Amino acid sequence: MYHSKTTFLFIAILVAFPLYAKQSIIINDVYWPPYFFTGDKQQQGIGKELINICLSQADYNTEYHRLPVKRTHLYMENGDIDITIYSYRKSREKFVWYGKESLFNTNYGFMVRADSDINITKLADLTPYKMGYLAGLSYSPELMEIIEAKAKNKELTTGYNLVAMFSQLLAPTPRFDIMADAKTTFYWQAQKLGVSDKINVLDYTINEKNYFITVSKKSKNITDPQAFLKKIDQCIKSLKNNGRYQAILATYGYKNSHK
Repeated sequence: MYHSKTTFLFIAILVAFPLYAKQSIIINDVYWPPYFFTGDKQQQGIGKELINICLSQADYNTEYHRLPVKRTHLYMENGDIDITIYSYRKSREKFVWYGKESLFNTNYGFMVRADSDINITKLADLTPYKMGYLAGLSYSPELMEIIEAKAKNKELTTGYNLVAMFSQLLAPTPRFDIMADAKTTFYWQAQKLGVSDKINVLDYTINEKNYFITVSKKSKNITDPQAFLKKIDQCIKSLKNNGRYQAILATYGYKNSHK
């Protein structure tokens, strides 16, 4: 009799205070200042802050796994990670669902030494110069074609760390003349290294990209990707409308209109 009362009381407690654990979502982690930082307790990055806010509001926990770019694509294809941030590309629709509200947008351009007289007004102007290429970045097909040609002609230096690439460009004998990346990334890194007066980010823009949250079509932790993305889109839009989005961008010195 005593056992029955105890069991009843235990069940009543469970009903009143149900055991609950938030679902964890696995996201690839990258070092892409000022959008994403890894292992930095002071700064998460623009993209990571926005993702964490919206996933928290959607009642999810986050797990960040750092992966090389190529492995990220593979893991998104097979569902080993649930979320990554992609610019739109038709071919990616085979294995991911895209959100509709952009997380942020970037302008890609070129950086040279401040004492350089290089000026780029069209991609053909790159012909005489040695280029630096940060492995993993992808650009327009036209620029990638130039990069591949320069690699064959031994006119390309491939690097795996942006800080090292800055050092190679600013060395007494530079390893290359010009490199491409997001303009905001160039400004950010130059400021952090204290070399803003030693580099010049050219006016020419290669292209502009909007970046979106995407969900793997084989996600193991997101059971209804379309409903999930709709909720995340609403969150991002709300942050843009209430001013919090702009405040986050401002803390990273990033001034750009949202789209």
